[in-house]
Amino acid sequence: RLRGHAVDVVDPIEASLPLLERPHFAYGSGRAPPMMEDLAAKFKAADAYVMQTPEYNHAPSPALLNTLNHFGASIFAFKPSAIVSYSAGQWGGARAAVGLRP
Repeated sequence: RLRGHAVDVVDPIEASLPLLERPHFAYGSGRAPPMMEDLAAKFKAADAYVMQTPEYNHAPSPALLNTLNHFGASIFAFKPSAIVSYSAGQWGGARAAVGLRP
């Protein structure tokens, strides 16, 4: 923020998307549930992404994966991104980070 950047945080728990049955892109333009439309607009408007996840059983957070899987890769494509992962184990979240790479 010191350099004029705005940061929007998307918490998968607060987003409260249902378990994936029908992804955002399967609804057609403007026909997805409002919470999905709002998140899609936020993701499309972003200039970059930082994905942060704990490691659960050698994988990213299930809540994060469920949220990301609601949207097609084209929403996130061709924008700078970073992955931050952590774990109490010896690998420090490295295995969770692999699950978020394209």
